Amino acid sequence: MEDMRFATLRLGKTSVDEIKRMDKSSPGIVATDFSISVKCTQVPPDLNSGTYVFIWLGSDNSKGIQTEWKQGFKSIGAVSSVVRAEKYNDESTILVSIKYIFQNAVSRLDVLKDAPAEYYWCSALPIIGIDDHSNQTVRMFTPDSERCSTEAFLCALNITETNLKESLCSIDSRFAHLFNFSTKRTNGNPEAAQQQISRKTGAENILLYGVPGAGKSHYIKSHFCTDASKMERVVFHPDYSYSDFVGQILPKVEDGVLRYLYSPGPFTKILKKAWQDPQNYYYLVVEELNRGNAPAIFGEIFQLLDRKADTEAYPDCYGESEYGISNSDVANEVSGNPDAIVFIPSNLWIIATMNTADQNVFTLDTAFQRRWMMKHIENDVMSTKHANDKIEGSLISWGVFATVINEEILKVSDGVLSSEDKRLGAYFITKQELSTERFPEKVLKYLWDDAFKMNRDSLFAAECNSFDAVTAMYRSKSDKDPLSQIINQSVYTEMLNRMNNLA
Repeated sequence: MEDMRFATLRLGKTSVDEIKRMDKSSPGIVATDFSISVKCTQVPPDLNSGTYVFIWLGSDNSKGIQTEWKQGFKSIGAVSSVVRAEKYNDESTILVSIKYIFQNAVSRLDVLKDAPAEYYWCSALPIIGIDDHSNQTVRMFTPDSERCSTEAFLCALNITETNLKESLCSIDSRFAHLFNFSTKRTNGNPEAAQQQISRKTGAENILLYGVPGAGKSHYIKSHFCTDASKMERVVFHPDYSYSDFVGQILPKVEDGVLRYLYSPGPFTKILKKAWQDPQNYYYLVVEELNRGNAPAIFGEIFQLLDRKADTEAYPDCYGESEYGISNSDVANEVSGNPDAIVFIPSNLWIIATMNTADQNVFTLDTAFQRRWMMKHIENDVMSTKHANDKIEGSLISWGVFATVINEEILKVSDGVLSSEDKRLGAYFITKQELSTERFPEKVLKYLWDDAFKMNRDSLFAAECNSFDAVTAMYRSKSDKDPLSQIINQSVYTEMLNRMNNLA
């Protein structure tokens, strides 16, 4: 039996008449002659007569404007002939005989929602996994490549389109052996089949907070993910916007023509990855959440942060958004259907960090905060790898120095709101920054300008009447411990006592 060849064909703005004709045709097996002529550049050399093509109704514009038809797979046809141009990048003409028309166009989101396990195995197929522009393109299936299973794709379509299998088998009996995806992939094991179908669940929105340098980013690395391919990491700042985060329409020159195309932001990129790969967790990491105007940056995405939290009521989608939103640009990027409802899947974590000591930053209102699981990162100074390393030229280790200083901050700031947030974080500095050259600029400057700004005499020696004096005395060529030169005697003595107790 001759092997079957398959391709995907996306119709664009030069085939609007064919799109409208197909969109308005009766669904099911096409009884009368229905052929379309399509012009495409870069036609694969192995696209020949007899190749079956899955036809995607694409866009008639490059601006993300909604079309009057639903974008998605609408029909299956067979190539009748190909008139090839002399050059690969010139337009060739493909004549396709339409064999079957779907009841409704099938988008990526339709497949993801109705057949997540099947989608996993066909998510790298052309058109299903690429963005949607108005240009026409034809791409061959490569069934030997990872996640390019023709069987999975047909089985997914059969789930979304009733009686597809029977219809295609009546058109060509060779289709019959392509609808055995479940038994082929799981060797007839029902438990394995069920495991394939399941999407990872339980993802949450987590907000890690604590003093600067407490180890929030390290906590993400050690407790969640280190695989960069499954993460998007952003840093909020005052100029960061919704367009940066979610996406925006940007000009782009393609083949010498200026087009306006949707450029997805990190949120949309990771959302698409999570939807396409249900068997793995994905992570959106937002550093310095409160340094940007978070509610404005999230915009309507704010609504998606409400997650289904009842494991008994939602055993298969625990962690999924409770409510969806309408956003044609994001929906089109993720699913190929601008009319689809957008929501966060149960395998996408959103993890944010926030320094509670930050000044002149945006506050997070109660409505925004309640959608996060708040987790305080303990400031355990003595747990750092360099806690026992001594500050260069001093008898005092970093761990003892930071511990005593933090106690002094709490003591002198008793009754002051959020004074504990001024403490030195365990990872405030690295081992390399314990040097004589770097330590005063990183640590002493912070203590002078911020932590002890209102009561410097409680920490610094009387001779230290300016920060210039602090650095000069600290770096002076002397046999004495540099810390004993600039810190008042009682605090320094306490540090020495702690060092003796550790000995």
